[in-house]
Amino acid sequence: MSEIVFRNYDITAIKKLLKEIGKERYEAALLNRSITQKPLVMKGFFVEFEVNTKDVNLYYRYPSRITLFIMPVLGYWAVPTFGWELYRKKL
Repeated sequence: MSEIVFRNYDITAIKKLLKEIGKERYEAALLNRSITQKPLVMKGFFVEFEVNTKDVNLYYRYPSRITLFIMPVLGYWAVPTFGWELYRKKL
């Protein structure tokens, strides 16, 4: 069984989104999720739109293939509009 989601890996759009989020909110989100090892490179960030729930969330995938939910980003102006890819996510 799989779920259809859209993902955006555009680094420049994600940088703009992170700037809009701000350092305080970003670090608070990491603290709320108990993420002790902060992401070091931009390559692992992606934004995901879940079709069923209509949520837009920011994730980070470490090189060890561990994917962590960071925070919801629905409502921010800098959410990317182009570059979305269809992806089947296994449940």
